[in-house]
Amino acid sequence: MKFNIIEFLKRVGKAKGFGIQSPWAFRFVTEVVADRWRYYAYEDIEKKFQKRYEQKYQKLLFRIRNFVYPDKLLVMPLTSITAENLTDLLCQVGRKGAIVVEGIRESKESLCKWEKLKEREEIGITFDMYSFAVCFFDRDIYKQHYKLNFL
Repeated sequence: MKFNIIEFLKRVGKAKGFGIQSPWAFRFVTEVVADRWRYYAYEDIEKKFQKRYEQKYQKLLFRIRNFVYPDKLLVMPLTSITAENLTDLLCQVGRKGAIVVEGIRESKESLCKWEKLKEREEIGITFDMYSFAVCFFDRDIYKQHYKLNFL
């Protein structure tokens, strides 16, 4: 994955929740994505993963799992998501569940596929964090797309 400084600067405004009007999305960004508290599982994550980015990513996945509990969280590469299996994914995770889509900027084709995926009717709020995205299926919340920095 190549780092894009222009894309990074475009996302700075919402990095800590600034400019986000939805109370639900603001809570997700401030209490899950930007949370800096230590959790009981962090020690195990730090032992298992050596690279700093991988540790940070795994800690975020842990916090998202706690956020969507009791519904499920699936982590999937973008290449394994198709229009046909999106309904099956929704059944697996539940209405309040989420999927983490990895590899959304690996190529121009994957970026195009990501743009089409986030516009699907089944997808509610999405949080694009450059190399991956978090998609929530809850359609009670107004459909919105946010771009956040995750480094």
